[in-house]
Amino acid sequence: PAMRRAMYEAEVGDDVWGEDPTVVRLQELAAERMGKEAALFVPSGTMGNLVSLLAHCQRGHEVILGSECHIFIYEVGAAAVFGGLIYHIVPTTRFGELPLDEIRGAVRGPNLHFPPTGLICLENTHNRCGGTVVSPAYMAQVREIADQHKLPLHLDGARIFNAALALGVDVREIARHVDSLMFCLSKGLSAPVGSLVCGSKTFVERAHRMRKMAGGAM
Repeated sequence: PAMRRAMYEAEVGDDVWGEDPTVVRLQELAAERMGKEAALFVPSGTMGNLVSLLAHCQRGHEVILGSECHIFIYEVGAAAVFGGLIYHIVPTTRFGELPLDEIRGAVRGPNLHFPPTGLICLENTHNRCGGTVVSPAYMAQVREIADQHKLPLHLDGARIFNAALALGVDVREIARHVDSLMFCLSKGLSAPVGSLVCGSKTFVERAHRMRKMAGGAM
């Protein structure tokens, strides 16, 4: 009843123009909690990951993903269909990690015959690996690889608060290793709908445009 009352009494506006005060406050809170510059509300986690990949990459770029990750298994190949992106799959361990050498080997060098690498993606907690929590220490190692190759790193953090609770750390300790992340309000908070995409202001501006393109403006 309290949740229904909050929805009924919420201040509303046109979020397409950034004029919904409740959504604006939600985005500001999400960015602050994750230690990022900005955030964007999206209807679902799948759309959140999609607009993130589209904002980071150009058509023809490869995205390095785990063989068991949610983006690859459960998101209908959306980034390939809408963005012309190529999934470069590497094996996922039973702990939800991508072997570091496999990531290094997947990054394309400067070669006319190869599609350029545009992004590396991780997942935490890891859905298909039994809800496995991926450690910040491992994520820091992937961050080093991304930095070496000047690549952005995105996190499917649908259940990132569960990961933070299991690790006994502030959620920022996980988020600080990535350039962007998505988390679901419909998971840890049991909200009826919605996810947040977080990152730099420039990244969120691009993601906002992609959200409009994908029909996610409300």
